[in-house]
Amino acid sequence: MIKCVVFDFDGTLVKSNEIKRRVFYEVTEDIIGAASALDEIFSAPDSGDRDNIFDLLIEDLKLRPEDGVSSAYLSSLYTKICEHRISQAPEVCGAFNTLSELRKISVKMFVSSATPTKTLQRIIGMRGWSDLFDGIMGSPDSKEDHLRSILFPNNYSLSEVIYIGDSEVDQKAALLIGCKFIGIGKNWNRFDSSPEVLLDNLEQLIKELEL
Repeated sequence: MIKCVVFDFDGTLVKSNEIKRRVFYEVTEDIIGAASALDEIFSAPDSGDRDNIFDLLIEDLKLRPEDGVSSAYLSSLYTKICEHRISQAPEVCGAFNTLSELRKISVKMFVSSATPTKTLQRIIGMRGWSDLFDGIMGSPDSKEDHLRSILFPNNYSLSEVIYIGDSEVDQKAALLIGCKFIGIGKNWNRFDSSPEVLLDNLEQLIKELEL
């Protein structure tokens, strides 16, 4: 029986993947060559987190401190804009109702994301969802580390924990740890190999979990 559900955030609970990608271009729109450089960075299988992306951009464009642009500045501006927009972004269909139903039956719930932890906690707080979760975890820790920190202190067996996500990174984290995985978003998912279970949205999750 499932006792714990771990959710990715962007693209799994909230429709924010495109928002985050678009903001990279917005905060660098005044930098000559930035759009093309970002296109190249995003063409890689894993471009890394926001700090890594801005580091790569500055390196690719050979920008110097005297040019008045730094990775730290761009990352700070990016975070500020994303926090505001994602806090108001549409939820993935069925997200809030599913979280509420799982809370009613005392299933433990966690968020595991690549977004910096404090930023993630603020966004979820602004959405009024903080009380739904038993833990909210982001970077710099990896998703594998998140799962370990949930599994072992709580003495869950692998069969009692399930990870819900919309990308190959999510699926690999679950496979590496050995817990079950369900993919979300048939129309926008980013999987190299299709998960055993792939749902259109979160409205179908309660039935799939057979709770």
